[in-house]
Amino acid sequence: MALRNLERQSIAHFAPTEQRTERRGAKFVTRDVPAFPGYVFVQQSPALGGIRAVNSTRGITKLVTLGQGPAIVPAELIAALRIRFAPPDITPASQFDQGDRVKILDGPFADFVAQVEATPAAERVYLLIDLMGRATRVAVDARSLKREAG
Repeated sequence: MALRNLERQSIAHFAPTEQRTERRGAKFVTRDVPAFPGYVFVQQSPALGGIRAVNSTRGITKLVTLGQGPAIVPAELIAALRIRFAPPDITPASQFDQGDRVKILDGPFADFVAQVEATPAAERVYLLIDLMGRATRVAVDARSLKREAG
């Protein structure tokens, strides 16, 4: 509700989210969840009423303050958070080569880093995952993978 109301007032805001995969019964469900639950970064604009406009927005409890004024988050930190929480860059299977390191984005192996063993089909990739000290081969949808650096 707060985000919707900030948008209506044309107040620049940023509420980073991340994808989380959870088991619901026999299924795995991936959904976006707030990275910082209950917090929203806003850009103060004196022309739009500044602090008062934000504090009086439905859904906002109050601004985080330090002393007499609102806590200021450096622009560099916000830029770094925007990069960190940007949607993943998903690569088609044909772009993976044997030996590439990839991160699994969803499903039962979400957040695992694995090594590409083979890419037999356009949408399937065989990976080697270290499970309890043993390399285990699993087939994963290529759209669920992101190339890891290094």
